[in-house]
Amino acid sequence: MEQNHNKMRLLITSDVHSSFRRFERILDNESNVDYVVITGDLTDFVASHIQRIDKILNSKKLKALVVHGNCDPPESIDYIEKSSSMVNLHAKSVEIDDYAFHGLGGSNYTPFFTPSEYSDDEMRSFINNFEYGEKNVLISHCPPLGILDLTYSGIHAGCAVVREIMHNFDVIFCGHIHESPGIYVKDKSNIVLNPGSASSGRYALFDLNSFDCKLKKI
Repeated sequence: MEQNHNKMRLLITSDVHSSFRRFERILDNESNVDYVVITGDLTDFVASHIQRIDKILNSKKLKALVVHGNCDPPESIDYIEKSSSMVNLHAKSVEIDDYAFHGLGGSNYTPFFTPSEYSDDEMRSFINNFEYGEKNVLISHCPPLGILDLTYSGIHAGCAVVREIMHNFDVIFCGHIHESPGIYVKDKSNIVLNPGSASSGRYALFDLNSFDCKLKKI
């Protein structure tokens, strides 16, 4: 990937769920970013809606680092791969400047039988593809179990496998649990960020140089 030295201001979004107008408003509100991050659930079960997201990003001349979510059908990965504005990071690693970005799409099993759910063993097989650097960022649809994953019913619905590996990453960007936006800081080099659902106008700004973070809503 083309490098962008000394500029690592990220717009973090998740759970767009085909809310195209809301997503476009978020991008319009934050023009001075270097990359958009989308941590999954771009669509509401319609893979071809990825093309609409691609069109919006291209109209703003923005590039996005993306994983699919549990509500994105498996063929969504092909649409992301074919897009001109998005980099599919699922089960992959990409180096940008001083950071290695890694992606883990889909989710652990849910009660809802959504299209892209995986067993723990499948999750671990995806992670085995990662190529770590000195500084590492995980873009995961699921939060780590017990962190920014509390549902309205009081259940922690995060992913145990992400919790197992979180010590390998300086920063984890996640989503999935719309009602648990926030920032978890274990120490200055171990941060988890769930921006909340873009379909509700929530997003975050994150500076990888300073680790400055702002949760925002339009």
